[in-house]
Amino acid sequence: MRTRFSCPSHALLLALASLPLACAGDDAGAGATDTDATATATSTSGGSDTAGGSTGGSTAGSTGVPWQPSECFDAWDQVAALYPGAGDLGPCTEVAGGEAVVRSLLVLDGITIDNNGQAMAPCVAARCDATHAYVATNALPHYDFVQTTPNPLVENQTIYQVPLAPTPVPEDMNADLTTVQSGCGDAYDQYLENPSQATSREPGHLCLYQGDTTETLRETLASGESVTYRKIACLGVTGLVTNGSPIYGPNEATIPDPFGSPLFFMPDVAGEPYLGDDLGAGAALDLCGGHTADSMHYHGINDACFAQADDGAPALSYVEAAQAWDLAEMLDGACAGESGVVGWSLDGYPIKGPCVCVARDGEGACTEVKRARSSWVYAGLGSWGEDPKEADALGVEGTACAVDDECCPGGVSGCDFRCSFVIGESDGAEGSALEKQCTLLDYSWCTHRHVDRSTHGGGDDFVYLDRCNGFEGPDGYAYHATGSFPYITACYRGVPTAAPGGGGGGGGMNPPKCMPGQTMCCGDGFCGGPETAANCPEDC
Repeated sequence: MRTRFSCPSHALLLALASLPLACAGDDAGAGATDTDATATATSTSGGSDTAGGSTGGSTAGSTGVPWQPSECFDAWDQVAALYPGAGDLGPCTEVAGGEAVVRSLLVLDGITIDNNGQAMAPCVAARCDATHAYVATNALPHYDFVQTTPNPLVENQTIYQVPLAPTPVPEDMNADLTTVQSGCGDAYDQYLENPSQATSREPGHLCLYQGDTTETLRETLASGESVTYRKIACLGVTGLVTNGSPIYGPNEATIPDPFGSPLFFMPDVAGEPYLGDDLGAGAALDLCGGHTADSMHYHGINDACFAQADDGAPALSYVEAAQAWDLAEMLDGACAGESGVVGWSLDGYPIKGPCVCVARDGEGACTEVKRARSSWVYAGLGSWGEDPKEADALGVEGTACAVDDECCPGGVSGCDFRCSFVIGESDGAEGSALEKQCTLLDYSWCTHRHVDRSTHGGGDDFVYLDRCNGFEGPDGYAYHATGSFPYITACYRGVPTAAPGGGGGGGGMNPPKCMPGQTMCCGDGFCGGPETAANCPEDC
């Protein structure tokens, strides 16, 4: 049985709570002994620049057993019901494009995680037909649960359908122009009138909200290229990380901070306390980038958490990987090597860490690596209006700071601002710079604006990503995780797989029922994510 990855007591973490779960319906604790339950990871090395994902990196934590695909899931007959067009399933290693998907997934067989003394077994596995990978998961993290919201960790069995050959978004589709973001003026007005009350919908219109009929965006770049994108869901699944848990977009829901960014609650570096006694007061993430709502999901990615050992198992424990959390380094640090795959978007393109291979030699070796930099800049909600009342409500926004107290003179409790590292627009040759500013927690899509970098070559040590947070490199197109908005993706460059309930994800089975204090689950009065009229009539 593989050693479990333990998370001992740590200054950053709160008490843990859990439910014992297993992907294939097995007893999560079967075969476990007292020794298994207290074992710690054997890994001792690795780093975010080289260890993330399925290429290269530390071999710490390896059992010495050659890689084999995970066998934790045994209900593949459900694929036919969830995806009627699916073909015959077989090993992904035998299908063109399939090996890249299955080899990137963490091998979690035999791993248990601890949650307040109870064992759970995370699971992610894949099978392929000729055109798609089907990734089955119970959406549990591969490390001990770190509770950062009131929502408990619950099992959410799902099978995602990921295209093996991404399809470009058709140019002839009806599309919003990217100037639709001007709807952020509504957020500006609402904040000045009553900052504690959210707008009736996500105001930026760049993501797909419940009831929206236009699914695409279109813009003409400075390079002359006309590009059509598919919108990601405002509230729902956009992809999955390599432990099988879903990826969500760069915003929260209406509470506690209307459509705000959870990354602004994060510490600058590991070791700084950031979780208060009231977990409902913010939407902070763990130091891998995830938290709980209807299930465990990720808004950001610390790629050290998804480093693989040679046998495919997680290379680092949570405590070890968490030490790589350093926002300044994640945004502007030098890259020692190229990042591997840390997830997959629902349009079939890989999601890689923040270090981009921009050139390879004839033997395929990477000869130049640069840091990925988002082309979105922090502009502030105040950029959407000129009301005289703005100075009282938003006057601190965008000012230089060193600590939160400079943005919140009365204390951070109840304050809508944090002192955060952001990418700001610059008049210099590089076009942008890493800055620390007082940032508004609310309206993530409205406080950031995209700057067209299609004709900009980037800097000596970084490359600009496109609107969706992707880059066309020597290996093709890939999205890259960044430490600034949109963190993972802002749109799709390809056609995503269809999703029940409008949440942007596929293959959702029964969504979890709400437990006391929980939101984004069946019973909270909101239909979204994996919820449909069939599996959650209470909400839909």
